[in-house]
This record gives sequence, C-alpha cells and structure tokens, in this order.
Amino acid sequence: MTNNIKTYQLFVRDDDRSREIADTFRHLFAQLSAPLAESDDGNLVIAIGGDGTFLDAVSTEEFNHNKVFAGVNTGTLGFLQNISPEEFCSFIQFYSDKKEIRTRKLFVPSITVRLNNNEKYSFYAVNEVIIEGIHGHKISVSEYLKDDLFQRVSANSICVACSTGDTAFSMNSGGAIDFSEHFQLVRTLVVPIQNAAYERFISNPVICPYFHFEIDSHDECEILVDGRLKSFDSVISTVDVSLYGAHYIHKLELGSYSKVNTVRSKILGYN
Repeated sequence: MTNNIKTYQLFVRDDDRSREIADTFRHLFAQLSAPLAESDDGNLVIAIGGDGTFLDAVSTEEFNHNKVFAGVNTGTLGFLQNISPEEFCSFIQFYSDKKEIRTRKLFVPSITVRLNNNEKYSFYAVNEVIIEGIHGHKISVSEYLKDDLFQRVSANSICVACSTGDTAFSMNSGGAIDFSEHFQLVRTLVVPIQNAAYERFISNPVICPYFHFEIDSHDECEILVDGRLKSFDSVISTVDVSLYGAHYIHKLELGSYSKVNTVRSKILGYN
C-alpha cells in the first residue's frame, strides 16, 4: 500500500526490554529526514511485546483499517509479533525512502451476541471467540452451519478460531490448522460430552465461514473474545460468528509472509 504514514503510536508491554526498545524507536523516528511525531491517534500503530500486546493494540484502536499495525516481538513465540526489533530498526532507518510499504490484510470475523432480553452486542476478534459454561459447567447448544441446523452438542466450551487463532487455543484443544488460505473459521468442541438426552454428534473440528449457536435456555454461558471476558446484564441466548462481510486490518510485513513457515518455526522450532 502507499506509504502515507505521518504519525505513530506505541503500545508497549510493561517490561524493561520492551520499554528500552520503545525508546530506541522514538529516537530513530526523530532522526528521520521527515521526522514522525508520536501521537495518541497515530496512523502507524506499533505493538512492542508479545501477541497479547498486539491484540490489545488492535482492540483499543477498534480494528481501524485506516491504520497500519506492526507487531515487534519481545516475547517468546510471537505469531502476530513477527518483526524482530533489529528488523524494525532497519525499516525505520530507510523509512523516508519508501514510497510503498508491504502490508497484509488480516481478516477478522464479526461476533454477534444476543441476550434473552433481546439486546444485541457486536464484536470483532483477531484470534478466536470462546463460548463456555459458567464455572466450568457444560453447555448444550444447537449448532447451525450457515442457515442449516447441523447438530445439537454438549460440551464444556466451544472455540471458533479464525486463520490467526487456529494455531493457539484452537490447536491446543484438538482443532485443525487451516493452510488453505480460504475464507474459513474452525470450530472446535472442548471436552465434548455425550449423553442420552442429545442426538449423536460429530466432535471433530468443523470448518465453515459462518456459525450460529443457540444456547439451551437452561444453561448459562460466558463469552471470551481474544481471551477477554465480555460481561452482560442478561443471559446469552445466541452467538453468531461470521466472516461474511468481514472486517480487516492492515498488518505491516517486512518480508513475504508464509503461514507454513511461521508454524514450522514457531511451533516445531525449525529455521
């Protein structure tokens, strides 16, 4: 995309190394032939820390696709924080010579929660949404794929992950990793429970661009979006997770992105 960046904004994890790197970036930005000013509403949003710092930055900036988000890793795995501090320092030093910058559209699903008092709430997620029974209790759910009832399931929780979240909580719960580069979500049942009150159901991961869940009226559940608990004044009745008309953010990439290589290096430990 065209390089229209004039200001920057920092989200910094609260540790010595991240703060030190943030100060280095401030110094380098100030030394540019056309210095960039730090702003509370910068159009380059730099998250310095781990993946949680990136998620916090995107959420705080309300998934603004008019901004460019950069993830600088000072954590461990750093799936979203895929730029090293050294790489980003080099980018800053040559910043004024760049007419174009390389970004990747990171698509994020929309989540719609309806309560039994007919109130409705909407969210976006970078990684995943988790529907779980309160205090670890099981929940019984009617699961729809698009507009069709697929099955009725009983489980401790249900995870729906997008293409960035399928390697985090979803994978560790037995979910699939989607390398297809299609517009898909991965649904995983966490501790599925078979009982006589419900029909047979498929506990394997299911891949679909749109899920609709109707919660049994006798069960209470809670919703976590990117690991953050959403609180409501009434009981949740339905949850929709959809990539139709999906929102997106622009993520800065300093090299060519490959999910295969990322999984290979971050999970398997190969260079």
